[in-house]
Amino acid sequence: MRVAVLGAFAAALGLAAPAAAADKLDTAAFVTACTEDPTVTEDPGFEGGSATPKAFCECVADKLVENKSTQADLDMLTKLHNEEISDSDAETHPNFESLLVANEGYEDACRQSLGLSTDYGTDIEEVPMEEEVPEGVAPDGEAPLEDSPPE
Repeated sequence: MRVAVLGAFAAALGLAAPAAAADKLDTAAFVTACTEDPTVTEDPGFEGGSATPKAFCECVADKLVENKSTQADLDMLTKLHNEEISDSDAETHPNFESLLVANEGYEDACRQSLGLSTDYGTDIEEVPMEEEVPEGVAPDGEAPLEDSPPE
């Protein structure tokens, strides 16, 4: 009886939290990899100085924790930022595609909360694949290709 009462008292005081500590994700490697990723650091939204890549990455890490991601999810995203991910990693990770979609949502939410544009990457002009370019038309679609002189 005494043990049960002491256990309940300790839990009420927050002293019996070893299980919660074991469930806590280690986000340090993710934040470091994210902060050093050129796709993050070269984002023009950080030029104004109101938000930093580190604040952005910490926000994403917090979203991953809030949404009950696993350490395996966090490790996979760390590999992604470090450009160390392999086809095998992507194939063996459960719900890899869902993880990427969720991460993109977390990134957008963080961009918005930090006052960064969520309209990134949309200014890239789509160029047709080589096989889609009609014969006699330059790949840029500007001017027809001139016939080259016979050799």
